Amino acid sequence: PSFGETASMIAVEQLTRTFGRLTVLDGLSLAIEPGERVALHGPNGSGKTTLLRCVLGTVTPTTGTVMVGGHRAGTFAARSLIGVSLAQERSFYLRLSGRENLILFARLRGLSRRAASSRVSELVDELELVEVAGKRADRCSTGQLQQLAFVRALLGEPPVLLLDEPTRSLDHDARGRVWAALDRRRDRALL
Repeated sequence: PSFGETASMIAVEQLTRTFGRLTVLDGLSLAIEPGERVALHGPNGSGKTTLLRCVLGTVTPTTGTVMVGGHRAGTFAARSLIGVSLAQERSFYLRLSGRENLILFARLRGLSRRAASSRVSELVDELELVEVAGKRADRCSTGQLQQLAFVRALLGEPPVLLLDEPTRSLDHDARGRVWAALDRRRDRALL
């Protein structure tokens, strides 16, 4: 089908993104279907994170189109379909525990207090993060915050996952738990 008729969870057509005179992405097109996994590989500064941010809608394309589940990237409808974990996590409230942060983010996704608490407990148990979730965020290591960010990406069971360096700063066991969690979610479009 043509671009406008596609059922792709992520559809990028002729995406170009410049910052001043620097062109980071130049005419990139790709489509990711439900259950498909696409890994980006390239040197630092090659536009991997910029592409993720364009799909998320926090960076607008200079030219081109980005759609998520048939909705223009950045719209509420598109964002509601996405779970995201970006490298160099900075969005946790440092004086709250990991669990309190996750419940807050689950509530922002529209879950009731009870449903948010239940969902956070399920994911914390699944990823074996009970101890980490009980710590204040400012007392967590970089790897522990990365694991909490991954849990946050799974809240609401979004059909699209955007993961920027998902195993960065993780030890062997934590990496295994992340990959196992993704294996249990084979129906997600993953970039």
